[in-house]
Amino acid sequence: MVQCDRIIIILLAVIITVPVVIKSRQSRIVPASAAFVVSSTSRGYVQVSGDVRHPGIYPISANMLTIDAIKMAKPLKPITGLIPHGCETFVVSNGTGIRVANKSGGVSEVFFESISTVQRIVLGVPLDINAMTLADFDRIPGVGPVLAKRIIEYRQINGGRMGVEALLLIDGIGEKKYIILSKYFNRP
Repeated sequence: MVQCDRIIIILLAVIITVPVVIKSRQSRIVPASAAFVVSSTSRGYVQVSGDVRHPGIYPISANMLTIDAIKMAKPLKPITGLIPHGCETFVVSNGTGIRVANKSGGVSEVFFESISTVQRIVLGVPLDINAMTLADFDRIPGVGPVLAKRIIEYRQINGGRMGVEALLLIDGIGEKKYIILSKYFNRP
């Protein structure tokens, strides 16, 4: 009986000791350090919508192509071709909107648009003063419907085009307001 007790005690000691020894040993496998990639090379944003799993706004990097932007949003069906032909190799520019529409046979039609004025303002994407509507100008902080109308009228009187500096010539825009507003626009 004493012999049996000794065997049980030795077995219990082994059972307790083995996990302690194993846990205290250093692993030969060195875990990879965690890395969080923050891209500082983003040169703007693209919006992808339509027949994709994850429509949304994505950061773009230099020389990103249309097909790369579409792949980020995960097309609903495998794409074998795009209409217009060759558009997959277009370099995406800041503020571009891409809408994908699936056709038959794996072909998708691509429509290029512009991100809305509100989204451009929030994302810090420069606005094009010559492409904006009265409603677009009205959405800019510090510009109301009256000032928006004056800007549109000035642009129309001057051949439908104007530079950002021309804002200084519009009644209601002084030096301080010009400095604030000019930050929203492309500068030629």
